[in-house]
Amino acid sequence: MNLIVRNIAESCSAEEVREFLKRELGHYAKHIEVVDAGKPSAYATVELNAEVPYVGDVIAREIHGKQLHGQTLEASADLFGDEPPAAH
Repeated sequence: MNLIVRNIAESCSAEEVREFLKRELGHYAKHIEVVDAGKPSAYATVELNAEVPYVGDVIAREIHGKQLHGQTLEASADLFGDEPPAAH
């Protein structure tokens, strides 16, 4: 199961995003990939260390609305894992 995090500030480096998500998610974060860091289309996918779908939803709700570099993050659980995030 993956977590998709969108609305990442252009001022954030990929490393800053990874560190923030590692700190926020702790042991639930198996692997974090940041795509297009420094661009308006930046997003991150987090492979979650959880097999039960509702855990991903709970984690997404915890991250959704948090601030990183003054930008409010948007997060959602991706039950299928390999789907690209929806464009907005």
